[in-house]
Amino acid sequence: MNQLAYSQITAKIIEQLQNGTVPWEQPWFGSSGAISYATGRPYSLLNRLLLLGESGEFLTWHQIQQHNGHLRKGSKGRRVFFWATFDKAETKDNGETVIKQIPYLKTYTVFRVDDCDGIKPRWQPKSSTTTNTPIKQAEETVGQYLSRENIELKNIRNEAFYSVTHDFINIPSLNNFKSSEDYYSTLLHEIVHSTGNKKRLARFKANDTSSPFGSPDYSREELVAEMGSSFLLNHLGISNTRTLEQNAAYIQSWLKALSNDTSLIAIAATRAEKAVQFILGNNE
Repeated sequence: MNQLAYSQITAKIIEQLQNGTVPWEQPWFGSSGAISYATGRPYSLLNRLLLLGESGEFLTWHQIQQHNGHLRKGSKGRRVFFWATFDKAETKDNGETVIKQIPYLKTYTVFRVDDCDGIKPRWQPKSSTTTNTPIKQAEETVGQYLSRENIELKNIRNEAFYSVTHDFINIPSLNNFKSSEDYYSTLLHEIVHSTGNKKRLARFKANDTSSPFGSPDYSREELVAEMGSSFLLNHLGISNTRTLEQNAAYIQSWLKALSNDTSLIAIAATRAEKAVQFILGNNE
């Protein structure tokens, strides 16, 4: 890619942001993020932040016992909060008694279903009837990079992430995505993350743990990964109007965590360009 291409893509994304973006949609089928084992409902944004962006089903110690499960030794609980109400009787000036509902926060300690023996997840992701076609040039580029850097590509959960600690990428299968373009956009996003490892471009402060979900460092890294994904999609001839809209929508969601500072796009683009060159093997 030449410098003009990077600049043009960055300009298009900024234009999308200025014009208002479509809401970001998860590009693969099925639920992701933290959900309640009891109801299957996603946790609130507050609780997702408290769970540091973890995905999967969570349940309380009481629910584990109810379902005859056993918590594995060394498993750690996480604190979450839920709004509840209690009834309070009040007497009005005319002597009438009314019942008011007073809200308050309840706190629970929850555990991942994956940390329990004897309990299986209840809310399986929806299956897809989509048949997506691999894109040859993308497969070659991805394969060469993963092989060169000795990074394993896994499909152990219905979520997309790069493990800093273990240096592998997890992503749902190709046919679980809404389109081939969505699959490669997501995969390339995680591949850009992998360049931040201390063995490569060393963007991360430490490799034993990632920055907390929703933190400024986490948000900035997400901008880098999405900008890098946009550049790579263009380089591979995959980019289209929908992928550009979704790239911009995803970027907008993380800019909100950074006080909508669009000037950070230029910084992210510079780091993303360096990551793309590394992925393509242009290390000079």
